Amino acid sequence: MYTHLVKHMVCGRCVLMVEQTLETLEIQDAEVSLGKIELQQPIEPQLADQLHTVLAALGLEMMQGRSNRLIQNIKEAVGEFLHLGIDAQGQKLSTFIARRLGYEFGHLSEKFAKAEGTTVEHYFLDLRIQKVQELLRTTNLTLNDIAFETGFSSVHHLADQFKKFKGFTPG
Repeated sequence: MYTHLVKHMVCGRCVLMVEQTLETLEIQDAEVSLGKIELQQPIEPQLADQLHTVLAALGLEMMQGRSNRLIQNIKEAVGEFLHLGIDAQGQKLSTFIARRLGYEFGHLSEKFAKAEGTTVEHYFLDLRIQKVQELLRTTNLTLNDIAFETGFSSVHHLADQFKKFKGFTPG
């Protein structure tokens, strides 16, 4: 069960508005009560953003719990590691995140997988591939330069990972 706390949800009318919002966004298997939405499964990040936006327009606010903050901190650490590019080659993603957040990586990885439905490593690779696509669209960099910029050890490694994620090679 995935519980989301909702601030300012204080009456039955609020519950009805939240239920209608969930129905409109096609979020199923939800139980709504005062101050709380319980879901059977996690929702996609884009859909969660839409839910946050609609609830805010209704004067309600999704509260960030400690677990949600931890997941957000993991995502930020992954983004920082990606930003390091080739400079990150000397360290492991797991070590970087554990040191950055002050927890054992196994604990962080377990929490992340439970909340997001994917591993930290898969999330990182997905971000890298998105960055590759962005650089291909918006720059004139060569694949070699893009591989370097995104921390891949070679163009061959970049192409292999890209094909695994997208089903075709870049370029």
